[in-house]
Amino acid sequence: MFRQLNSQNSLPQVKTRCLLRWAGIRVIRREGALFVVRYKKQVFPISALQIAEAIQDMDWLGDFPQHPVRLSRIGFHRAVRADLQDVSFEDFLMLDNLYQGYLQTQDVSLLHEMARVLYKCRFIKLNREEATSIFYWFTSLKRYFAHLFTHFFSNVPEGSGTSLSFAQLQENMNTQIRALTGGDITKERDVLRMDCWRALTELDAKARDYEELQKQSMK
Repeated sequence: MFRQLNSQNSLPQVKTRCLLRWAGIRVIRREGALFVVRYKKQVFPISALQIAEAIQDMDWLGDFPQHPVRLSRIGFHRAVRADLQDVSFEDFLMLDNLYQGYLQTQDVSLLHEMARVLYKCRFIKLNREEATSIFYWFTSLKRYFAHLFTHFFSNVPEGSGTSLSFAQLQENMNTQIRALTGGDITKERDVLRMDCWRALTELDAKARDYEELQKQSMK
């Protein structure tokens, strides 16, 4: 899929190629408006209309996944959990900054930096398809988190689609850390070591409490 998305093919062509590949169907030749294909030991014709009807169920290829998905391994390197459970809050902040940097600059080297964290290695070499998979993974993850931690992400400046300046990134990161430490700098190291899910749960709860206080103050 990532290889096809990096090609010059249109979305219907991408869907068709993925469908044939995943179904194990090989096109042998074309006869007029029909395509003669082989499936296992069977040879039979299919029409362009039949293909068009079949790929209607593959519209999801034109959007980012609702849940985080990733390549389980790249080379010898195994990925962390797709939802980033057991990943530290510090690593999450680093990944988010690199991701926002990529949105701003389209610098693929930033995706390589993200891969080092996501695949727990000091060095990793990505091809174009693998680099694209990193972008899809984190984009789907941010969408997933926005659904889970609705209060916090509704108060964060468009973290999953709008590029932020470096100053905004720094301010956003520092705000999150201050919220968790309560302004006590001695707690910062412990906060950064927290599981990112735990940290985001706390930030979501604080955002919810803040929303409630605002509502009460407006009465």
